[in-house]
Amino acid sequence: MKTNPLITYPLWALVIFGFASVGKVSIDNMNGLACPNLLFMPVCYIVSVAYGLMLGSLIINHNGCKHHFFCAGWGIAFVIALFASLAELFGGGGICPSTSGGLRAGEAAGIPLCYISLAILMVILVLFIKGPYKAACDAQN
Repeated sequence: MKTNPLITYPLWALVIFGFASVGKVSIDNMNGLACPNLLFMPVCYIVSVAYGLMLGSLIINHNGCKHHFFCAGWGIAFVIALFASLAELFGGGGICPSTSGGLRAGEAAGIPLCYISLAILMVILVLFIKGPYKAACDAQN
C-alpha cells in the first residue's frame, strides 16, 4: 500500500534536512567548533547516526526493519534533543550548538539547534505514524 505523497515528501524532506544539518555540525566539530561530548563522543556524531537510521528506515522496504530502524534513530535523537533542550533552557545556555555556529555564548548567539531538532523530530514522528507506519499496519490487516 502506498502512502500519501503529502505525508511522504515532507517526511523525506525533514529527515534529509535533519541528517544534512547534523552532518554540517559534525563537520564543523571536526574543524574545531565545539560540539558537547557524551561519554567521550561528540553528541553531534551520535545524532548523525540517529538521523542516518531514520533515513535508512525510509529507504528499506522491509516493514519490520523499517520500524526498528526508525524507532531506534528517532528515540536516540529525541532523547538527546529533549535533554539538551532542557539543559540549554535551565542550565544557562552554552550546551547546544547554535544557528550562528559553535556553542551559544549569549542571548544574541543564534537559536540553539537542539530546539530546532526537537521540533523537527516531533513533526517527523507524526508524519511517520500517519505515513509508513499506517501503511504497514494496513498491509498487515
